[in-house]
Amino acid sequence: EQEAIDRADATRSRYYATFGSLPAGDVDFSIGREAFIEEWSARINDYLFGSPLSGYGETFAEAAWEAGIDPRWSPAISNTESTKGRVCFKSHNAWGWGNVSWPDWDTAIRDHVAGLAAGYGGQLSVAAAQKYCPPTWQAWYASVLSEMNRI
Repeated sequence: EQEAIDRADATRSRYYATFGSLPAGDVDFSIGREAFIEEWSARINDYLFGSPLSGYGETFAEAAWEAGIDPRWSPAISNTESTKGRVCFKSHNAWGWGNVSWPDWDTAIRDHVAGLAAGYGGQLSVAAAQKYCPPTWQAWYASVLSEMNRI
């Protein structure tokens, strides 16, 4: 648990150093694992209600806690890329990510969140948008940010 808190603190510190402030709706990892997962599970489930990803809020929240990333990021990308899993080009790939298929949503969510942490810095940023969706990164960034703000 302390490792996850330390990773989250490091991510937040890098973000703060880069942008001079923390993002709107800053995610508080200091509340502990159980409270974090409880809060974010409910918010993400509300956001995903009625979609193929409905009911996976706890999976998103657990994965975000373990990876030390903003728990809104992966669900928001799923809306931008596939309307929350409604239009996937590969099995259980709600994120338009590479040429990847997954056997189920749980595995897909955990892999996507871990991949965001490892390859994109764990926070939505201009650099992450440019890497994730180079051809239309500005529109992608605006869309994902807008969706994150809804969660």
